[in-house]
Amino acid sequence: MSMLDWASLRGRSDGGGEKVPLIVDPTPRPVKKSGISLALGGGAARGWAHIGVLRAIDEAGIEINMIAGTSIGALVGGCYLAGKLDELEEFARSLTKRKVFGLLDLHLGGSGLFGGMKLTARMQEHMRGLTFDDLSKPFVCVATEIRTGHEIWLSSGSLITAMRASYALPGVFEPVTCNKRVLVDGALVNPVPVSVCRAHEQPLVVAVNLHYDLFGRAAVVKHSAIDDPADVAPRNGDASRERESRLGITGVMVEAFNIIQDRISRARLAGDPPDLSLQPKLGHIGLTEFHRADELIRHGYEATKAQLGELERLQRVLV
Repeated sequence: MSMLDWASLRGRSDGGGEKVPLIVDPTPRPVKKSGISLALGGGAARGWAHIGVLRAIDEAGIEINMIAGTSIGALVGGCYLAGKLDELEEFARSLTKRKVFGLLDLHLGGSGLFGGMKLTARMQEHMRGLTFDDLSKPFVCVATEIRTGHEIWLSSGSLITAMRASYALPGVFEPVTCNKRVLVDGALVNPVPVSVCRAHEQPLVVAVNLHYDLFGRAAVVKHSAIDDPADVAPRNGDASRERESRLGITGVMVEAFNIIQDRISRARLAGDPPDLSLQPKLGHIGLTEFHRADELIRHGYEATKAQLGELERLQRVLV
């Protein structure tokens, strides 16, 4: 039904005797109730676990109604719905430390340390020209508008552009300009996008939270500001201890972002909890360890298999 329901004219006039159409609300689409919707959270390298989650769900024959993804959750979710999960998994498993470094195109003087165009070129090999309309199910990428802090939901247009915007980690990757908005990583505002699925009237929402296993992050510690000679890096001799004590620019930014994601996730999931959370134990794997895809995929797969009974029970609720 159109927003202008010409069949519902009731003799209204515009004051000059001429009838005008009655404005009515559009008929809502019937909500599909036989499957689940997935909220795939951010987590940098830990996001490879989403591949294992999706593999286990497919094996069990559980229907997925829609996917909302933030950051690497948007990358994996988009590839899955585009039918490119095999290619993404092959790429992830092929990564070594050297290959990861080779994908980073240093971009000094820009808005990020790396341009990200080498990674984009790899995506273009398999997904060039794909739009949201080409996907098998509804899909939303969450990004953040850097100038306003607005949460941006991308659900139309270029799939690659939307995914790039969603994982554009501030200070690491260049922001993505899209329709005059400068967009960065969506995990700044919505690390596990349960709220997106709720807004799309999905009755059964399953969240994949990649930060569950990070215990102790919410602690408050009373500390002293007394200078300690041990805090001063040695000038010579103990070079190994000096290296261990220095995170580097990228390390500091990634760890700071990790803290932000964890705190925001706790708050948002407490206020708008999913019907079920899948929580792979990934705390021992660093956010930049993309070369550990085999292990991450296995953890995602095993965590989902362990919850298959609950997933199947969810499906029966509204059937």
